[in-house]
Amino acid sequence: MQPYIDLRSDTVSRPTQAMRQAMAAAVVGDDVYGEDPTVSQLESRVATLFGKEAALFFPTGTMSNLAALLAWCPERGSEVLVGSHSHIFLYEQAGACQLGSLSLRTVDQRPDGTMDRKDIEAAIRPENDVHEPRTRLVCVENTHNGSVLPPAYLHALQEDVLRPYGLPVHLDGARIWNALAASGQRPAEAAAPVDSLSVCLSKGLGCPAGSLLVGPYTLVAKARRIRKALGGGMRQTGVLAAAGLVALDDFEAGILGLDHARAQRLAHGIQAIPGFRLYTPVDTNILFVCSDEDDAAKRLREKGVLATQWEPRLLRLVVHRDLQDADIDHVIQAFQQLSPKPERKKRFLERLWDPSL
Repeated sequence: MQPYIDLRSDTVSRPTQAMRQAMAAAVVGDDVYGEDPTVSQLESRVATLFGKEAALFFPTGTMSNLAALLAWCPERGSEVLVGSHSHIFLYEQAGACQLGSLSLRTVDQRPDGTMDRKDIEAAIRPENDVHEPRTRLVCVENTHNGSVLPPAYLHALQEDVLRPYGLPVHLDGARIWNALAASGQRPAEAAAPVDSLSVCLSKGLGCPAGSLLVGPYTLVAKARRIRKALGGGMRQTGVLAAAGLVALDDFEAGILGLDHARAQRLAHGIQAIPGFRLYTPVDTNILFVCSDEDDAAKRLREKGVLATQWEPRLLRLVVHRDLQDADIDHVIQAFQQLSPKPERKKRFLERLWDPSL
């Protein structure tokens, strides 16, 4: 049987041959003792790239985000402001609540990932009210479901809202590499308005695992202790870090531009097919596609394509580095085969799209 074309996530990609060779030849040591030279090289390179003092390697982005929240908010009962549709709020099991006794307070989030500055300011608790928790951190996300945060938004948020309150900003940058490729910003420029950020090596770049928390020395030192308590103190981690160094070379060579170009070609092909339309503009490598059918993902699977059924009539497709132009052509053809039959086209065109999508 021919293998599926997998568009469920960019985490399904495999390490490249260059990564495998680097992993096999990696110089390693015990990273819990701080003695793995390859990990140290990766951490130093990432910290320098983003213009921060230090970086710390984690097995996952969820652990990196959690360690950041716990390090910024050591006082039990502190409150963290997060987007209502953010990954930290929806998909990380409320780890900050479970393990740090922190409160996550949501702020309404637009489809592009931004939050109204007035809403953020209104959510900040007064410091002297004994009835309320203290606001200690604000979290943002870039990209958010593939949408790139406007650079001016983060600068304005920092200058106009957070700095007057003395609140730090943590950026969940699981797909920051895609945001950088799309915006043309330098990493240090993109990271300047935030105090810390988590960056992922397995989304987009193709590493088998790994994320890094980037920020000030003091925060990273706290996070190192927290990482050990969370079970993230690994030993000869240089085997994974070696793949990360190759991935950074690939990023600097512009590999993500090809993913974005293929995502645009896929988007143009799908939106020309009756029965489907794009839910949001395509900034990077993620497409959200509205479908007239409730089981489009199931029917695509029958055509050899794996997609995520995000909602009953909403699909998520993620382009990644393992895909080729021929795969994009096959996916477009699969959507064409799912298109409404001629006798249903008139009925389809007369229907209004569900405004809840």
